[in-house]
Amino acid sequence: MTQEYSVHIEIAPQVHLIRGANRARFPEANCLLIDDEILTLVDAGASLPHIERTLKDLGHEISDVDQIVLTHFHVDHKGYAERIRKVAHCDIVCHELGVEGTKSFEGLVDCYGTRGRAHYYAWESFIKKWLPHVTENYEVTGTFQDGEDIDCGNVKLIPIHTPGHTQDHTCIGINGRKVIYLVDIDLTRFGPWYGNAVSDIVQFKESIKRIMDMRPAMGISSHLMEPISNGLEDRLEAYLAVFDERDQRIVHNVEEGHDTIEKLAAVPTIYPRIPHEVYLVFEEIMLEKHVRLLCERGVLRRDGEKILVDKR
Repeated sequence: MTQEYSVHIEIAPQVHLIRGANRARFPEANCLLIDDEILTLVDAGASLPHIERTLKDLGHEISDVDQIVLTHFHVDHKGYAERIRKVAHCDIVCHELGVEGTKSFEGLVDCYGTRGRAHYYAWESFIKKWLPHVTENYEVTGTFQDGEDIDCGNVKLIPIHTPGHTQDHTCIGINGRKVIYLVDIDLTRFGPWYGNAVSDIVQFKESIKRIMDMRPAMGISSHLMEPISNGLEDRLEAYLAVFDERDQRIVHNVEEGHDTIEKLAAVPTIYPRIPHEVYLVFEEIMLEKHVRLLCERGVLRRDGEKILVDKR
């Protein structure tokens, strides 16, 4: 079967975007290869054949990888890091807040906050069927710090801690902050995703604003095929506005009689549709975060399981 797009493109000198399969849609994601003195992979969630193809095209193989930098613990980002480490005997580094979620499947489940929920076993079955490699233990050999360079040789990577999507989520500046790997500030049409126990809407908003204040000239998403330069500021503003749009949709749906988390999820309210039972887990978690904040602001109130518009 002919590949419909190039597996990799050079986006800056010695910096290559490895595109995930299926146009980098979950459970795939893009990653970066820094073809430098210290051969560096940033994330490892693209399909293994795409990673291997990119390495081969640049005159390398898996065993040549020196270090893997993980932007956060999610399954589509830590991906094949451990399998690569076992071949290359390379370092795996992440933010200190991501160590537990990266190291083990149990730690990942704790961070996701899915255990004990109605649809947990559907989620677990999905992971074990489609992403069995992420149930293995990963050996994290070190951590990085916000703002402290990661040396690749000519290329310097700058971790920019941007929590909200997850507590450890980290964007990566490439030789400064004008070119930024935005990771899961992903600028997709869906908008922000914060469906884990360790996700935080307020932090996510602040992280987007932090990136906007840096005024990057180029942003690279983990789930889009092309880097974004033209209109990047507008794209970030529109992405930030999705939080308020979802608040308004929730209030409207509550007024229409969808007055519990389960009823709001059944509409659905955050996702445009629920293609698999797994998505209900994350729909409900995101709804709970919105409803809690709307109650704190006096827009909604709770009466047991019921959610009411506060008209007092």
